[in-house]
Amino acid sequence: MDALLLHGGTVVDPEARGETRRRADVLVVDGRIAAVEEAPICPDGVETVDVSGLLVTPGLVDLHAHVFVGQDLGVDPDVVGPASGTTTFVDTGSAGGHLFGAFRRGTIDRATARVRAFLNISSIGATSILLAGELENLAYCDEEVAAICATEHADLVIGIKVRASGNVVGASGAEPMLRARRVADRLGLPLMIHLGPAPPGSDEIMAQLHAGDVLTHCFTGFEDNRLFLDGRVRESVLAARERGVVFDVAHGMSAFDAEVATEMLAAGFLPDTISSDVHAYSLDAIGDLPAVMSKFLALGMDVDDVIARTTLKPAQHAGLAADGVGTLRIGAPADVAAFELVEGPIAYADTRGGTFSGSRRLRAALTVRAGAIVHDARKERQP
Repeated sequence: MDALLLHGGTVVDPEARGETRRRADVLVVDGRIAAVEEAPICPDGVETVDVSGLLVTPGLVDLHAHVFVGQDLGVDPDVVGPASGTTTFVDTGSAGGHLFGAFRRGTIDRATARVRAFLNISSIGATSILLAGELENLAYCDEEVAAICATEHADLVIGIKVRASGNVVGASGAEPMLRARRVADRLGLPLMIHLGPAPPGSDEIMAQLHAGDVLTHCFTGFEDNRLFLDGRVRESVLAARERGVVFDVAHGMSAFDAEVATEMLAAGFLPDTISSDVHAYSLDAIGDLPAVMSKFLALGMDVDDVIARTTLKPAQHAGLAADGVGTLRIGAPADVAAFELVEGPIAYADTRGGTFSGSRRLRAALTVRAGAIVHDARKERQP
């Protein structure tokens, strides 16, 4: 028996009935959650880690990341993940139909982290952030290529991705988005649409989104595609939420305007999921998922609510929660994180030149993936 006990922490499990937060021990056996008990668990011969004073959560699920190692945007999930408490990444369009096999063999099949993907409607995937434009040439936007690839890799592809913004589609306009919509419908998969500078405009984009689809970069500050306009949330956005469209943060390097976020939060429009859009250019400048989570604490969201939107909720939208991902339920994969809630003033910047401040932040202290400790910051900080 391979066992691990996390002792004395404050467990935050968004799926738990009643109180989502309680002081409890978490017992892991053979890579699965075996018990979560308020009374101390004292099995003989089990490795025990004292997590007193830490928030113990399901491993984070990042719904928008770029982890195709070797591709221009890609970061290594087994480097970023352990250090950030992230055990599951959803890659959002780094690879298209012509490159997904390489992504699978070179990264996904080798990774300790769990990786799923939205397949880019562009067969060449997302080009360099310095180039963009993978959808300017419609020859690369082949519906059949995407459908065949998604079917061949159905165990990993959870949806179709399109970057529907003017700096990517060029003269192709809305056509790539319409093609992505058709492929998603054909395969019965969710569609994720990247919101950037128009065209297409936000109202046109909202019209293409159905229940279970994802609008990512929902707090972008591009003037022509802000979702909060003239003192209110756009009607098309409210209608989309009403019919079940998922609104995802995806901070990244250009997609988070603190003014827009503040206005929408004040209007009661919270994001369904909080994701990082971590990639090779954003990691040092913006940081990882806990850094993005901490910004939402600064904007007034509750800690437990932020945790839910980075664990259970993205797991649900990725189709993984039924298997226990994003939860601490008995029998679930033992993907667990422990965070220190660090108190003290901290200055933040958005991606539009704005600044704001907070008084606490989340710092990953311990990460467990499939029952094995893959990161222990406290040991690493010891001389």
